[in-house]
Amino acid sequence: MTYRTAPKWLTIHSPARTIPWRAFGRLLCPFFGTYAQDSMTKRLIGLSLLTAMAAVPSAQAQSLGERIEVGAFGQYTKLDDKVRIDNVAGIGARAGLSVYKWLGVEGDIQVGSTKANRAPNEDIMYRPFRGLATLTVPFVPSKKAALVLGAGYVNSVYAGRSTPNEYEDGVTGLLGLKLCGSGRWGARIDGIMDNNPSPNEQNLDGTSRNLGLRAGVTYALRGGCASVEQFDWALKIDPATATITRGSNRQFALSAADMKARPIEMRKVMNLTCSSSDASVATVDNSAKVTAVKYGTATITCKGLVKKIERSASSTVTVPPPAWTLTLTPASGSTDVGKTLSFTAKAVDADNVDLGAITWSSANASIASVNNGTVTCSAAGTTTITVTKTAYGTTQTKSATVECKAVVAARVALDETLFDFDKAVVLKSGMDTLKVVLDAMMRMPTLRVSVEGHTDWYGEEAYNNTLAKSRAAAVMARLLKLAGKDAASIKDRIVSSSFGEQCIIAPNGDADPGPPRPRVSKANKAAQAPNRRVEIWQLLDGKSAPTACRSADERAGRMPFGDLK
Repeated sequence: MTYRTAPKWLTIHSPARTIPWRAFGRLLCPFFGTYAQDSMTKRLIGLSLLTAMAAVPSAQAQSLGERIEVGAFGQYTKLDDKVRIDNVAGIGARAGLSVYKWLGVEGDIQVGSTKANRAPNEDIMYRPFRGLATLTVPFVPSKKAALVLGAGYVNSVYAGRSTPNEYEDGVTGLLGLKLCGSGRWGARIDGIMDNNPSPNEQNLDGTSRNLGLRAGVTYALRGGCASVEQFDWALKIDPATATITRGSNRQFALSAADMKARPIEMRKVMNLTCSSSDASVATVDNSAKVTAVKYGTATITCKGLVKKIERSASSTVTVPPPAWTLTLTPASGSTDVGKTLSFTAKAVDADNVDLGAITWSSANASIASVNNGTVTCSAAGTTTITVTKTAYGTTQTKSATVECKAVVAARVALDETLFDFDKAVVLKSGMDTLKVVLDAMMRMPTLRVSVEGHTDWYGEEAYNNTLAKSRAAAVMARLLKLAGKDAASIKDRIVSSSFGEQCIIAPNGDADPGPPRPRVSKANKAAQAPNRRVEIWQLLDGKSAPTACRSADERAGRMPFGDLK
């Protein structure tokens, strides 16, 4: 083969021989698309570049040396007929690493035995070496498979060749498929095309193309099998939980890291915003400064974008309750049975905010009941009124003592000398007693009285009923007459009833002999005098005229009208 001479300044040196610059220029031009021997080369290189450009947006970044892998393969190479050497089956090894983002570099060497197909048909050891720039594009959504595109330099060695030069320099293109398992191992199938501008068996301006098909395994010494690793990141807020006193604030710390725990500067986190699940409890600004507003719990969430991937982080903020008090006034109280007392209870917090409804209860509702602060005495005795309030997660109680006093009613009896036997006329000796009753009624506009007529047991029952009624009416008439012009103010406060001989209080004297009745003796009249009476009773609140005789307990311990105040 004849070589053309080039100036020294236009030559470069390979380990084996000097390569004319013109030949090297022709070697590189097809790779950059500015020069090619025919359309097939242009199409291969153009397709590789277009595919790589289209894949860029989906690829994720890797830094230098983040992925390092080695591999072994078997390859069948169809040599160009112009090379005049039989096709080759051989084995090879490769090594590669990531450089920047989706780009990497790899080199491989292959060894195979073949023969020349022209005299002298020498045995030849085919040993090409390749250095390539690669682009690895994962199949979406799978991360287990990736398309590998490569282009670069090839130096083919035909050891044992009888021609003067055993070396060929060229450009090479690679189109491969990588299949990854769950670990570091993977498989790879590649198609190879070597473009040699000046094969040794031709003139300097000749070309040859060798086509190869290889299959093998890969193992990642660093990183994963897939040459492109999906980027991810995490946002962190610190602390994850916090208690902040109402009215104060706290600055939370935000940090970011990628999937390998490498820090990401916060200035690279785009659209960073923070929000509160309940702004009435706690507010937050976009720097994660939290201000406690009122008692409760709120979730603080911050989110942002890195490489168009949004991530968020949350923290739970608790605002403790303010101090609060429960009061009950008065601390004790007393009133008569049938009457009411008023108590007041209030619960307020440190800001004097009324905390609302309070629960009331009585220790003994049969003595006194309570409804929203109003205590009603039902029977004589002492009990405890309790108020209870639950606020801000805590409960307080307060108590007061209530005494319900039995009411002693006033009573006066117009008996003995006040009514003659078988008469219904109030004697003068009873006037002073009626004046005491009238005076009490005039002093106390709410005082009501019951006028109740009675007789002794002598005489027929029907007659005695009429006589008792007449005696009660005579007393009422006398009271109204004594009142004079004020009679109208007391008339409606007087009720009357009569019981005849039903309510005997003095069982003295002989029993009524029954008809035909003899004349009653003076002794019997005197003995029965206490029964010929009209009783005037104070009517307690809510009571009406009695329908039966007064009991012994009612009659005991009554006070005179003059003692009423």
